[in-house]
Amino acid sequence: MAAPLATRGLGWVRRRFVEPDRPLVAIEVRASSVGVLRVRREKRRRVVGAAAVMELPPGTLSLSLTQPNIVDGPRFRQAVHGALERAGILGGAKVALVLPDTAARVALVPAVDVPTRKAGEIEELLRFRLRKSIPFEVREARLAYATGGESAADTIVVATAFGPVVAQYEEACRALGLEPGLVEIAGLALARAAFSSPASGDGLLVNWDEGYVTIVLARNGWPILLRTLSGASVASPGDVVREVSSTLIYYRERLGGAGVTTAFVRSAALPPDEAVDALAPVVGFAPAVLDAWTTLGGAPFEVSQALAGAAASLGAPA
Repeated sequence: MAAPLATRGLGWVRRRFVEPDRPLVAIEVRASSVGVLRVRREKRRRVVGAAAVMELPPGTLSLSLTQPNIVDGPRFRQAVHGALERAGILGGAKVALVLPDTAARVALVPAVDVPTRKAGEIEELLRFRLRKSIPFEVREARLAYATGGESAADTIVVATAFGPVVAQYEEACRALGLEPGLVEIAGLALARAAFSSPASGDGLLVNWDEGYVTIVLARNGWPILLRTLSGASVASPGDVVREVSSTLIYYRERLGGAGVTTAFVRSAALPPDEAVDALAPVVGFAPAVLDAWTTLGGAPFEVSQALAGAAASLGAPA
C-alpha cells in the first residue's frame, strides 16, 4: 500500500507530535521558484528565522497531476541548495514539503459513504470510492484524508496524488540531505490558515498562483467546495475572475449559499492589491490578503506571498 501523501495528515487535520519532532524547515515549490522557510523556537512559540526564494530557470518544472514535474533535476536541486544556503541551512534537516495544488486531486466525500471509523477501512473505502475519478491507478496513489467537521453532514476531505510525482520531489530533497517529514499541497495548508479560528457562516479562499488557481468555499470552517483550475482556463486575470464568479453562482444556486461573509486571497501570480481589486466586484466586497504568518510573528515582506504555503504549514498547531 502506498505511503500517505502527508505523514502528519493533510490540510485540516494533523496528527499531534511532540514539539521537538516537528519540522522547523519548509520548502515550497512553485511553477517558477522554490523557497525555503526556517523557523526557530522562542520560548513557547515559533518565529521566523530566515527565508529565501530562488527563481527557477524556464523549463525546470512542468506542473502536472500525472506526469513528472521536475524536468531538469540538476537545476531544480541547485535552486533548492541555493535557497537552503541563503536560509542558513548548511546540513541535513527534516522538512515540510509544500507542493503546488496541481500535484494532487482533492475530493469531498460524503461521510455517509464511509460508514466506519477504523483508519485502515476508511482508506480502503476511499480508494474504492475514488478509483474511477482519478486519472491514475488507485493502487499507485498517495492518499490522505481529513475528518472532523462539526456536523454529521460534513464531508471527508481526501487528497490523492500520483505516487511517482510525489516521490520525484522527495528524492530531490533526499539528494540534498533532507528528509520530508510532511508533504502537503499549498491550497490545503492555506485553507487551514484561513479558516483556523472558530467560524460561522460561509467563507471563500482563492489561492492564485502562477499556472493555476484554487477556489475553496467553507461553511462554518469546513470545506463544501474545492476547485483547482490550470492552463488556458486561468491564463489571464479576467479568466480567473470569471471562474471565481461562476463558482460563486454555483455555490448560491446549488449549495444553498446565502453569500460569503469572509473572503481571502493569496496572490503569488500578481501583486496582491491587483488581485483584491480584480476579485472585489464578483465577491461583493474586497477580500483580505491572507496572512499565513500570524502565528510565526509576521512575514518578511518580500516573500510573504511566495512562501505563504510554507508559513501556513510550519505555523499550524501541532
